[in-house]
Amino acid sequence: MKFLPTSFRLPRKLLIIAAGVMVLTGASGAAAIFVGRDVLLGPSSEKVSGAACTTVTTVRLEQDGQHWLRRYVRSDAKDGEVRIKTALRIAGAVSNAEEADLYQVILIDAAGPEYRADMRGRAIGAEVLFARDPAAVPGMSAPFVARYTDGSPAANGEFYGERKELSLDEIKAIVTSMKDREDCIDPNATETAKSGHGEAKEEGGHAAEGEHAAAEPSHEVAASGH
Repeated sequence: MKFLPTSFRLPRKLLIIAAGVMVLTGASGAAAIFVGRDVLLGPSSEKVSGAACTTVTTVRLEQDGQHWLRRYVRSDAKDGEVRIKTALRIAGAVSNAEEADLYQVILIDAAGPEYRADMRGRAIGAEVLFARDPAAVPGMSAPFVARYTDGSPAANGEFYGERKELSLDEIKAIVTSMKDREDCIDPNATETAKSGHGEAKEEGGHAAEGEHAAAEPSHEVAASGH
């Protein structure tokens, strides 16, 4: 068997053809390093629609003849923009599944508080309010209110970054670009199906600890617990 001499060089044209074949047949990973994965493959699902989350509890309130629904969810999302996209996604999913005059989604960190009474203030990483008829809801001047705390949470799940509120144009751009519109995982769903009365258990499980957290809903629309 004869070996090629050390001075052997492939023609430049052949090198260009070979490089083109590599790009077409499996060099996307290497190319992503130089060009950027978002450019080649598009942004990740998390950057568009938010992160995975778990339902903590759902609270239903009657306020002056109106039906208000508040959903508490937990997520491990460390980026503030991902958290607010998650909350917007869940607000859409809940409003499509249930009828209410006002929907409120409160997102806390995976390491956040266990009891609903403590899920306020710095424990809130993102929050969304939605009303189809905002003029009918005290404190609401637009269909959406969406705000979040920038930065990663502390070890105890509290947020100390800058508080940001999205404009209606920003909210519209996020919602219309969403591909994934799934709700959070509900760990009580299986238990509810088996027992036939899981929802009552879900809403009443921490009533003693957290009932006063929902005692002044009109103030929460305006100030939302902050």
